[in-house]
Amino acid sequence: MRTMLVACLVALFCGAMAKGGRRAEDNKVKVAVYYESLCPDSKKFIVEQLAPVWRDFRGAIKVKLVPYGKATHDRTPTGWQFICHHGPNECYGNKVQACILKDRSMIDTEKMDLIICLMGTANPDKSLDMCLAKFNKAEESEKLTRCANGEQGDNLLASYGDKSDAVLRPLQFVPTVVINEKFNQTTQDLAYSNLKEAVCNAATVKPPACQ
Repeated sequence: MRTMLVACLVALFCGAMAKGGRRAEDNKVKVAVYYESLCPDSKKFIVEQLAPVWRDFRGAIKVKLVPYGKATHDRTPTGWQFICHHGPNECYGNKVQACILKDRSMIDTEKMDLIICLMGTANPDKSLDMCLAKFNKAEESEKLTRCANGEQGDNLLASYGDKSDAVLRPLQFVPTVVINEKFNQTTQDLAYSNLKEAVCNAATVKPPACQ
């Protein structure tokens, strides 16, 4: 009887913890950024708006990055064909970031640090090794480069293209920012110039950073 009672108490405790975790996750403001690796507006937004908000609101927002922008992708008999807004170098830069975002050996904060680093350089498509070295991740270079140059990178970029097309085809402005999974032009305009205010407006439970 005592064993059964303990088991029930543990189950109730675990259930309560799970519900609490779900509530905390539900209270996070979801910020999705649809961008391009060589787009000056994308670089400016990620460095000047997203980076400080991500750091100040850590734990209160959930960021999704989608490196694709105004590119197009078509399936051909030999594989995917991409045309990127700023040319082939941007396609490669997008693939590099797609490979980082889908890498299973790094945690989300490491991925964000790398993306922010890349987008803060003059040539994000050529700065992978420099950013990896900055965060003591040089051993990841070969794997990520192989991903970006191969079928895996193509498939990842095509999947991000599908996600971008699902928001708006074609995107009217890059970066496009979607708050809480619903595109709104007024919110987009505000988020681009003041992401902090847009996040605070959307938060059901106001984070301390909103004070």
